Amino acid sequence: MTVALLKYYERNQQKSQTKFMKTGYSIRTWRMRLVCPEPIWLARTEEYFQNVVEFYYHLLRQHEELWNSSLFDIQRSLELLTLAGRDGRQPTNPLPMGKVPVYLRRAAINKASATVKSTQELQSGFPEKLEAKVTFFKGMYSDLTDRSICLKLWNGEKWIWTDCNLKGRPFPQDGQLMSPTLVKEGRRYLLNIPVKQENSDARTAKERMAEGTNLCSVRFTNTDTFAVCCILDEQGKQLAVHTCRGGDAYRHRCKLLETRIQKSRPNTVGDNSPQPNRKYYMHLKNLSEHYAHQVSREILNFCKENQAGIIVLPDYDQNFTRMAMIKSGNFSPLHLSSKIRTNLQYKAWAEGILVLETRTDGLKDKCAICGGKVRRKGNEFLCENGHQGNRFLNDARNLGRKCQDSFFRGSRTK
Repeated sequence: MTVALLKYYERNQQKSQTKFMKTGYSIRTWRMRLVCPEPIWLARTEEYFQNVVEFYYHLLRQHEELWNSSLFDIQRSLELLTLAGRDGRQPTNPLPMGKVPVYLRRAAINKASATVKSTQELQSGFPEKLEAKVTFFKGMYSDLTDRSICLKLWNGEKWIWTDCNLKGRPFPQDGQLMSPTLVKEGRRYLLNIPVKQENSDARTAKERMAEGTNLCSVRFTNTDTFAVCCILDEQGKQLAVHTCRGGDAYRHRCKLLETRIQKSRPNTVGDNSPQPNRKYYMHLKNLSEHYAHQVSREILNFCKENQAGIIVLPDYDQNFTRMAMIKSGNFSPLHLSSKIRTNLQYKAWAEGILVLETRTDGLKDKCAICGGKVRRKGNEFLCENGHQGNRFLNDARNLGRKCQDSFFRGSRTK
């Protein structure tokens, strides 16, 4: 009977903690292939939007008194200058393209205003031409699913609702779909669709540490192992270890593509193509993105399996990072760590896991078991007190414990 009561109490306590857990949200972008029955209308819509942006951009540059105003005040002032009033007031600078859909017009004003403000803050010269991508706000799209969308497109004479198909991975069931943006890549069109999802755990790092959250420290390498991951409990005790392999395969595949580029280069010297060997470079880019997503997802799954609420990454000096990247090469496991970091930031937050960075000064020369000095021999380390093992795992342990010590001081079990 006592055991049953204890289990009942624990279940209620867990429910209570979940109920009052701080929540947040994350926004990730889905890149969907857009198949339109009239692709020329997409090009005309882009051109139309570009003309509206440039019109408001040059108009705003002429009214310097508006530059320090808020974006809302700039929008209101520019609309008064360009739109007729309900009381019969005539605009001083009417839109040359006639009536523009309200949300498209305001998107153009915001783009022009943001450019002027950023140029003013950076004290740089104003660009003569802006590159603006069309964002379909409310009233410009409808019936959005992961297979189709209805867009309001400009055919050169009028706006027409057009049914289009989408190709890509399905949207999450609990996600809130936001306004899509039209992007052209080569000959194809894409829709970048932000998806807002609730984050079940928005506690700060300090709150997580105080509650004894497990921590995962990560050490990137330039070997066949992309990363060595180590799970530590609140006392700094190691609970689990995982290695993300595939670095040699990634390096080999990149070298094969680089060899093909070198062989084909003499045959493309006289070509008028603006991007010779583009297919090979795109293959390299896709290969890097594939491995970066794969490794970041592998690290994240390892954290979820071991209930780790914090991921700690090494924070290096900028000069050291630059030199290390140069020496390792553009297509090496270590160089790919920058993309893995970027992917971990948004993927982990979507799962309620925080990503922190901690300086690595002095960690490579200390034994994580006893604190003694170590010397390195290849991928292994040897401690002055006789301890030995993988030096990357030793670095990961030290990194995680240093992060824990930065939040609180206390006794540690070795």
